[in-house]
Amino acid sequence: MSTQLEQVKKAAIQSRRVPLGADQRLMVLQKLQGRLDIDPLFEVFTRELEKQIDITRLIWEHEEISHIVRRGGASEYRQTFSLKFANTSLGMLQYSTPYKLDDDEIALIHTYHRLLAGPLSNAIEYNRVRNLALLDSLTGLNNRTSFEQDMRQSIAMTERNDHGLILMIFDMDNFKQVNDTYGHLDGDKVLRRFSLLLKEAIRASDRCYRLGGDEFAVILTPATRESAQLVNERLKSLIAKDPLLTAHNISSSVGCSAYRQGDNNVSMFERADRGMYRNKHKRR
Repeated sequence: MSTQLEQVKKAAIQSRRVPLGADQRLMVLQKLQGRLDIDPLFEVFTRELEKQIDITRLIWEHEEISHIVRRGGASEYRQTFSLKFANTSLGMLQYSTPYKLDDDEIALIHTYHRLLAGPLSNAIEYNRVRNLALLDSLTGLNNRTSFEQDMRQSIAMTERNDHGLILMIFDMDNFKQVNDTYGHLDGDKVLRRFSLLLKEAIRASDRCYRLGGDEFAVILTPATRESAQLVNERLKSLIAKDPLLTAHNISSSVGCSAYRQGDNNVSMFERADRGMYRNKHKRR
């Protein structure tokens, strides 16, 4: 029965399939070109391909990341294709279909892949450059622009889901004397080391930023006050064990703010920043 159903489905698809001539290829290419966001690009690609082939699930794998393009149940019929543009790998596309693909369908998929390759290469490069604009070049952490964007998004999500949001602001103690005594090259090494330890102190789901100079921020969500305390304790422990930071007598001051109804980026930052400076003055 299942075989008969698969044959009926395949016959229905074949009945509406039209040869992909030059005009059709140009039309599909025009729809794909100029789309620099990857999700909308794949949405158009899938919509066009599904006019010819029934797809139950489609996954794009690129640079060790799996991206579900078309959600649906996996089937026993799966086939993976590599994508390339000008000898550059664009990852792999894994198709799940309700029936086994024949040679004509595979050839058709390759045609669609050739149309997709150029626009996808442009979208990947665009996203790479855009992501670089959100990173601090010295430490590799997210920068202040990224912080502002993520704070707005985190506040909006917290208002909808009420799952807890904590902002932590860190300032390195005794950092100025490193630059004054040893120079900026040593100062840069200290900043990079502190950044690595800060990333190690947080969960994979949390995010950390260099706001400028020796000031850093961490967004914890979902989170409680206890979550922030654990991060601070882990960071202190890591700093105390680090030869470079202990040699320069580096420690950190921290301030925290938990989301309150009506908060925005500025109000949360100001509370955390004031708390950090109170903490720093107490340590002097």
